Amino acid sequence: MAGLFARVFSLHPDWIERLTPNAPDARAASTLVAAVQLSGQPAKAELLRAKFANSGFDDRLEIEFAGLPAHLEDLRIKTPTHLDIFWGASFADADGRYVRPIIDYFADTSNTSEPVAIDIAKLVISMAGGPKDILVGLKDKYGEARARQMIYAATALWAIQSNSRQHEYVKQTTAKYIGDHPGTPAAKALSALTGIK
Repeated sequence: MAGLFARVFSLHPDWIERLTPNAPDARAASTLVAAVQLSGQPAKAELLRAKFANSGFDDRLEIEFAGLPAHLEDLRIKTPTHLDIFWGASFADADGRYVRPIIDYFADTSNTSEPVAIDIAKLVISMAGGPKDILVGLKDKYGEARARQMIYAATALWAIQSNSRQHEYVKQTTAKYIGDHPGTPAAKALSALTGIK
């Protein structure tokens, strides 16, 4: 929701007051403050934080949203929450430019080598109910930090696969990436799992 509202607030800054009269709970308070921050209005985000102070904030979301930039376009994906923020922003007005950072994150990870791309694809198959044996030894094979990054990249690929079937703008953005990067491990994995050539 943070990404969706960030996009709405950046398109319609005059809606902020109307859509944030109060926060029904701590999770909503944290999400709305993050959304206003990402919409390019950090001063209004701080005013909203003060407004919701008595209601409290969600501790886990506060950690997830820590260090967000003042503009959605400046966000660099490091966690699954960042992936969700970009998906939310893309859903606000079917804008592929918010899908592209998700594809780029997946590609940056998978383009390091064919074996990495294959293991990421295997992780996606595992997420979809396939064999779980890929998880055994992943940390030993790649190290903890790299294995975690691969799991996040697999999460991105799984979402790209699912959303490209449901949303034409995601399919078109994915097809453009594949067309612009022929033969790369990422393009091959995207094509194999989405069916986009």
